Amino acid sequence: MIVQVVYLEVKDGELDAFLKVASANIAESKKEEGVAQFDLLQQADAPNQFMLYEVYKDESALEAHRKTAHFQYWLEVGVPLLTKREKVLYQLL
Repeated sequence: MIVQVVYLEVKDGELDAFLKVASANIAESKKEEGVAQFDLLQQADAPNQFMLYEVYKDESALEAHRKTAHFQYWLEVGVPLLTKREKVLYQLL
């Protein structure tokens, strides 16, 4: 299993737009065969701070996810709403 954690910070005034795009991406990502888990968490004391917690069956599932239309839409429409996007990959032991 591959775990990808993505730390996100949303631009001021863009929270509603971000949540709309992120929700669509999450819903479609959860339908992917290689996705075991895909969750968005909002920081309790900083509402513009988020963490995506993504679990993939293997590296090829992560690569397949990155080629989907919904991920490409996320890159084009969602990412510009951010001031920060940091990805960290883990392997489940």
